[in-house]
Amino acid sequence: MKLFNRRRAAVLCSFILLLTAMSGQVVQAESGHDVLVFLSADSFETSSASDPALEGSDYGAIADFLYTFNSDRFRFLAEYIWTDEENEMERFKAAWKIDDETIFWFGRFHAITNYWTTEFHHGQYMQTSISRPGLEEWEDESGPMPSHVTGAWFEHEFALKEQSALNATLTAGLAPRFEGNELVAFDVLDPTSGHDMAVSARAVYRPDVLSMDKIGLTLSHNDIAVVSESSPDLTDLNAIKQMTLGLFMSWQLEDWRLSSNWVYFDMEMEYVTGDVNDRFFLGYIQAEYAATEDWTVFGRVEFGDGEDDSLYLQLLPAVIAHRHMLGVRWDIANSHALTMEIADTSTQGSNGNHDSFKELRFQWSAVFP
Repeated sequence: MKLFNRRRAAVLCSFILLLTAMSGQVVQAESGHDVLVFLSADSFETSSASDPALEGSDYGAIADFLYTFNSDRFRFLAEYIWTDEENEMERFKAAWKIDDETIFWFGRFHAITNYWTTEFHHGQYMQTSISRPGLEEWEDESGPMPSHVTGAWFEHEFALKEQSALNATLTAGLAPRFEGNELVAFDVLDPTSGHDMAVSARAVYRPDVLSMDKIGLTLSHNDIAVVSESSPDLTDLNAIKQMTLGLFMSWQLEDWRLSSNWVYFDMEMEYVTGDVNDRFFLGYIQAEYAATEDWTVFGRVEFGDGEDDSLYLQLLPAVIAHRHMLGVRWDIANSHALTMEIADTSTQGSNGNHDSFKELRFQWSAVFP
């Protein structure tokens, strides 16, 4: 568990004082503050006909506190997560809006290569399903690519014909390092050394800026430092170079909504004995149908290619390689929902083996105020 120790508190207070001073100087026009609290509680049960060790049940709760400040030119966002396992500052960033089409952010933000993460962030209520696609799981949940980057974000939107637009984003900052059996993101409240660079680019086309429809391309290069002494599996591994190329989309067709992300991984594993190339592909397609104003039926298929032989994925404990999932969501009120999911899941195990099991999940989620 990451505790909120004195060092983390001192860094946080110093940064808030700096931002307050900046906002006091630059914000003279109309401005606004917003605080949102996302709450969720869920339970799940797993069963496996082949491996009794995979059977079990558990429950968990998440509280996500989101604060935003917006003015004509200056913006600030902070997001703090509390769970029954850890507490962490997930996002902590400030921005200067150069003009109506251009903005510059700095701080800790979500990686632009992850469509699901930048669309729904941490608020469980915002996403229709309970589970996230395995491709876009968080770093500490066997996610195969960075979810958080600390550095700079430059974004510009080009107006096209009628109401269409092309959004271009570039980011550069500190990549996570590989420690134990997971990626560990840079912590702005408890900074440590040993993180290398991550550079990403994203282009998103929106046919109508007033709709949710979009299609985009992503490209990233992540230099992932390895803490060799943190695990026997990492003893002979010096570093990892990860390049990704992704294609994502989100489209509304009357009562249907389709979303998808396909990512090709080109890895270079730098061992003591020499470099080894590691290439694989992961993706998913999710469909949602609004049966009524309050009821939504959804399903998702997750798949991969080349993952069985991936040396990189074998270092992660439970990367979801394949999953077939169905679910239903009931929006009880404007800010409360109940959701149920069933899934047939296969995770990538060591030596190319798969652990297969079935999942049943229930969740209550809400946002306040």
